[in-house]
Amino acid sequence: MKRSSDFARLRREGKSRAGRFLVISHVHDPSIVTHSPFLVGIITSRKVGIAVIRNRARRRIRALVDELASQIVPGSMLVVIARYTIAKANHSDLSRDWERLGTKMGIFSSVQA
Repeated sequence: MKRSSDFARLRREGKSRAGRFLVISHVHDPSIVTHSPFLVGIITSRKVGIAVIRNRARRRIRALVDELASQIVPGSMLVVIARYTIAKANHSDLSRDWERLGTKMGIFSSVQA
C-alpha cells in the first residue's frame, strides 16, 4: 500500500488495535482482490529510532507478514505501525504480538494452508 488515499481510508473506516510492539489497523475491501490478495502498509516513525533501526523494524514486520501471508483473509487492507518498543523485542515476542492482534481483529482465515 503506497497511496495516501488508502492510508486515509483506513484511518477513517478501519478498526485499530494496539499491542506491545505493534498497532494494526484493518479494513476489509473485496475489490482489492483483483490486484493482490491483501495490501499492507508499514509505518515507522522517528520515535522508533534512527534510520537503521527503523529499516530493521520494517524488515522484521515484512517477515512477519510473509510468514502468515497464506492465512490473511483475501481483501484485507492493513496498516502496521511499529511502536517505539519494537527495537527491544525479540522475534518470538514480536510474532506473538502480531498473531494475537491479528486473531483479535479477525484478519486470519480459519483455514490454514
